[in-house]
Amino acid sequence: MAISGQSYKKLFSNTLIFAIGSFGSKLLVLILVPLYTAALSPDQYGTVDLVAQTANILLPIFTLSAADAALRFGLDAKTDEQRSGVYTTLLGLVAAGLAVMALIFPLISRLGYLDGFTLILYIYVWTAALKQLNATFVRSLEKVKLFAFDGVLTTFLMILFNILFLLKFKWGMTGYLLAIILSDLSSSVFLFLAAGLYKYVRPRSFSLSALKDMLRYCAPLVPTTLLWLVTSISDRFIITYFHGQGMNGINTVAYKIPTIVTTVFTMFSQAWNMSAIQENREEGRESFYTRVFSFNQSFMYVLAAGILLINRPLTYVWVNSAYHEAMLYSPILTLATVFTCFNVFLGSVYIAEKRTKRSFATSLAAGVINIVLNFILIPKFGIYGAAGATFAAYFSVFFFRLFDTKKIIRFEFSMPKILINTALLIFMTALNQFSRIWIYPALAAIFIIVFALNLGELLKIGSLLIPTRVFERFPAAAKIFGVNSQK
Repeated sequence: MAISGQSYKKLFSNTLIFAIGSFGSKLLVLILVPLYTAALSPDQYGTVDLVAQTANILLPIFTLSAADAALRFGLDAKTDEQRSGVYTTLLGLVAAGLAVMALIFPLISRLGYLDGFTLILYIYVWTAALKQLNATFVRSLEKVKLFAFDGVLTTFLMILFNILFLLKFKWGMTGYLLAIILSDLSSSVFLFLAAGLYKYVRPRSFSLSALKDMLRYCAPLVPTTLLWLVTSISDRFIITYFHGQGMNGINTVAYKIPTIVTTVFTMFSQAWNMSAIQENREEGRESFYTRVFSFNQSFMYVLAAGILLINRPLTYVWVNSAYHEAMLYSPILTLATVFTCFNVFLGSVYIAEKRTKRSFATSLAAGVINIVLNFILIPKFGIYGAAGATFAAYFSVFFFRLFDTKKIIRFEFSMPKILINTALLIFMTALNQFSRIWIYPALAAIFIIVFALNLGELLKIGSLLIPTRVFERFPAAAKIFGVNSQK
């Protein structure tokens, strides 16, 4: 069966639902940045960030990226018995991996910045792993509304716990980590009960053969995930080594504005990964990928340009004055984040085709480029060097993945569009380095150009989502979207 307009509408519908969840679990959490920067000094923020990033490194190693297998194999499962096999097997894998993790914690505790945080780090990884597995399996069950509600619930609890632990009890760094742990644990329990995941826990459904299939799929994703993590967080450890915890605290805040780009993209990518798997064998998938990739590019370019337009005033009102220096670095990281999102999109080709080894190869390239440039640039240029290295790594790997994935699915792309939009964003990034009043009209003018260049693509995808009867009833709307009102 060929891919139809219904496929685009389903993708858009799921994106809206995931947007509610992502808005809840990520975008609203950005509201907490003023609280963090007021309650924690740059040194404290830098330290607690390293603890959290250490947990992010341990998570894929000891869960073997089981959550990725939960989505891929969960969507393939057609019966409750098959779904039980997937969930029970992966739950056993995660439990075994996290039990083994306890053996290395005496060694981890020797890391200086983890002094006093070893136990809480172990609990952090456990709760994060359970939340990740449960949330992903719920997505594979296509219970997207429940997933979205969980995002809102998690956000509410996150805000509540942060207010209690940081403002009322003044627990500092420990309170920061406990807020994350308790919100993740609450989410895991809620999904386990509300989605009826307990029905899929059947010890007799545990399958060694299924486990082998899942490991063949997700094992290459472990180094892949680690390499992406290394690319995104190695600069924090290297900055701390050469310039101290305080500078890493500034760097951590500099990443918060680009997080807006990541958050918005996540709303789309969660729905897109499902569509890429479900529509993978349908006729017309090349056209489907071409249109969606082009739209994704246009939307990300416009979003990034908008963020670069308001970067300075947003930073002034958003974070404590001790962190205002971050406004110089966040534009470069915003540009890097755009290409991070493009790489994630192209990675969906590897996921849909179960070619995770190729995903590993491209991630390896990103990790090597990033680490080498970090050691070259950070000692001399500090956060500028780290941000530049991150952009170079993602930008380089984007072009490698662009041509590599095209060999698998022959979708089309416009190189002039990529280069022109990138050049405009680089110009906006450069303007953000000045503190003169004249940069604002210049930034606004470039934003208008980026918006105009990408408006046609945004309208084109919009025409696929609007019912035919709307264009028939309102011919003027048909002209705006460039479609035949009799379509």
